[in-house]
Amino acid sequence: MAYRWHRWVDHTSEVQLEVEAESPAGLAAEAGRALGLLMLRGAPPAVAGPARTLEVSSVDREALLVDWLNEILFVAETERWVPVEFDVEESSSTHLRITARGVPVAEVPSSVKAATLHGLRVEERDGAWRAEVIFDV
Repeated sequence: MAYRWHRWVDHTSEVQLEVEAESPAGLAAEAGRALGLLMLRGAPPAVAGPARTLEVSSVDREALLVDWLNEILFVAETERWVPVEFDVEESSSTHLRITARGVPVAEVPSSVKAATLHGLRVEERDGAWRAEVIFDV
């Protein structure tokens, strides 16, 4: 069984996500799930429709996490679809390919604008992976 958790910490013009998982792939999946739930304002997701493949590449593990979360925000805004369930197909320090299932929405469901590199932290400690990501709102 995968061990994963997340929590949100409010700031004045931003919100901070703290997330922990058993692996970098689990970290990406849990951070995506947390963002999806935030965009849906905590409402239980009614996943519908076929799965979609989302893929991102970046220069390093830290930037990859930010780019992954920004891809989720982009898909939500442009396709009116919020991914909330994730199955990691490929994961490296610079590439993710994830199959996602989600929720169609009528309008952009969140005031979150972007994940940022500001204050970003990704680290392995005591056999678990932890990350802190700040989002502009």
